[in-house]
Amino acid sequence: MILVLASERDPGAAALVAGWAGARLLTPADLSLAGWSLGQEPGRGIADGEPFADDRVRCLVSLLAGVEAGDLTWIAEEHRAYVATEMTSFLGHWLETLDGRCLVAPSHAGLAGPCPPTAAWAAAADLPMTGGEEPIAPAVVTVVGDEVFRVAGEGPEPSLEVRRRLARMAIAHAAPLLSAIVDLGGGTALPRLHAVLPAPLVRTEPVRHAIRALVGRLVGEEAAS
Repeated sequence: MILVLASERDPGAAALVAGWAGARLLTPADLSLAGWSLGQEPGRGIADGEPFADDRVRCLVSLLAGVEAGDLTWIAEEHRAYVATEMTSFLGHWLETLDGRCLVAPSHAGLAGPCPPTAAWAAAADLPMTGGEEPIAPAVVTVVGDEVFRVAGEGPEPSLEVRRRLARMAIAHAAPLLSAIVDLGGGTALPRLHAVLPAPLVRTEPVRHAIRALVGRLVGEEAAS
């Protein structure tokens, strides 16, 4: 079983699971359902409203940096911020119990992967930074393994060299799935890195197909088309 951890407000997550045999969507709403247990072997949880055993999970793909108050519409408004914090903490602990089965390991700062400063990302990519300036021609890209896809923004398609640098950046930080904003119009010899987003964006079908293929290779199964 493949789990995709995401907000219900993320349409790309639903589309990723819809085209993926054996995958299930796990959202903050599932955390409000009875059936979670971390104190026994195997642990148990809820995804898509249905129970699962932890030992059935072959890979988890996180598209969620943390639970937000806006995800919790069924909780009284005055309690949402607190509950969101507690759910994020619980998920962080639970992801650590999966023993390396997360596509990208969570960090103390986010459920979707590492969160080093932008300078560290830029150094790994050997790219200059925008330095806090607003990007002139921003392009939002998603890195999946050694592939890089433009998913949003006003900037043009990144060059092959920029794609290679971004893929190396992802490898250097053990993050085979991430999204970043690159300024392709700063007038410098190389594009400038503006930011790495706290969670990946999977808005386009080419990105979603690449994720299914990457996970399929990792778990030794043929990816669903």
